[in-house]
This record gives sequence, structure tokens and C-alpha cells, in this order.
Amino acid sequence: MRRLITVSTLALLLIFGCVQGALWQYDRYETRHANNELIRKNISIAALLSEDDLSSKTASDISWRSISLEGNFDPSKEFLIRNRYHEGKYGFGVITLFISDSGKRYWIDRGWVIAGKDAQTPPVIQKVDSLPIEITARVRTSEIESRVQGSVFALPGADSTPKLVKWNSEQAIETEPIYFDLISSSNPEVTPEVATALPELSDGPHLAYSFQWILFIFLVLFAWYLVIREDRRAQAPKL
Repeated sequence: MRRLITVSTLALLLIFGCVQGALWQYDRYETRHANNELIRKNISIAALLSEDDLSSKTASDISWRSISLEGNFDPSKEFLIRNRYHEGKYGFGVITLFISDSGKRYWIDRGWVIAGKDAQTPPVIQKVDSLPIEITARVRTSEIESRVQGSVFALPGADSTPKLVKWNSEQAIETEPIYFDLISSSNPEVTPEVATALPELSDGPHLAYSFQWILFIFLVLFAWYLVIREDRRAQAPKL
């Protein structure tokens, strides 16, 4: 009896964990699917008319839409993001601070640059100055980014700190809860040679993982049944 109680308790705990895993993965699937639909919708509609739209509209209304801004870059606030790839080649993302004419500060993702020939060779980056410039960029919002951020396996407890929080902390600066992917600028030398691409519009493996967790539940139930059956056979009176 004690063995049966132990096995049953373990089975119930495993089933509970599998249910939580299935729900978590399904939630990740729904979030990613909704974000993909948002991207498809917003990249197909007109550009935002002014910087005021960034604060007067919701994150879903502005995310992934294009906008034109006037202001200047701050070359002293620039850093590289590792592990960016383009056509199978390793490189970096270039992030530079932009100050709009309204005085607001935004991070601008200026696209991809190929890595140097070795670890000691820095990549060649298109230089910017602090002169007035007009840019056209795609809006990325911290709120939307936080919803979809996660690992491939989307495990609870994974680091979900929004990238803007990390960037601001590392650079000791405060910016708006929005950043931009640079598309073009009034200075052709600043227009990225390889602009940051849209995310792959795939729902990912989360729905399949959700079904896997459900399959695990049936496997646990089957194993539980086998243990109960063997326990009953062992207790049955011998003829």
C-alpha cells in the first residue's frame, strides 16, 4: 500500500507539471501568433504621421509601423550586439542613441555589419556625427518585445528582462520605452547597408511542445495504470 501511495503521489505531481508545461507552451504559442499577426497588419498600413503618435497611441497601434523623425545621433552612445547573422555570415548589430528635435532619446538599431577577420579586428561601422538628420525607421516597443521575449523552450524563470532595460542599464542612460530599426536617412552614408530584417513570421515550436506535454500526461497515466495493475496482481490470493 505504501508503494502504491508513493507512486500515485509521484504520478499526480508529474501530471500537474505536464499540465503546467502544456499551458505555458500554449500561452507562448498564442502570444507569438498574435505578434505575427500584428506585424503583418502594421507593416502594411500607412506610416505614423508624427512623433506625437508614439505617445498618444497604444503599443499595438504603433509597433512595427514606420515613422520619420528629425534630430541627431549621439556618436558617444553607441555599442554592438553580438551574434547577428546575415546570409550565414557572423556579425554585429549597431545600436546608436538618437535625440529627436523634441529632446526625446531613442535607441536606433542601425543594422548589421560583418565581423572583422579575427577577434582582434573590429568591424567596419558606418560613422555618424551629431549633425541634424532625418531618419525613417520602424517602431519597436518595449511592451510588445516583453510579451514575446523568451527562449526556444520558453521555460518559466528564463531571463525576460526587456532589452531596453539592459541597454539603458549598461549605458547608464534613460530613454523612451521605444526603439527603432533604421530603414533610411537623409544622409545616404548613414542608411544601413544591411537593415535589420523583420522577425521570421513563424509560430515556432510552442504548439508542438504543448502537444508533447499532453502526450507525457498519457504516458504517466499509462505507467500509473501498469503499476496499479501489477500491485493488484501481487496482492491477489494465490490459488
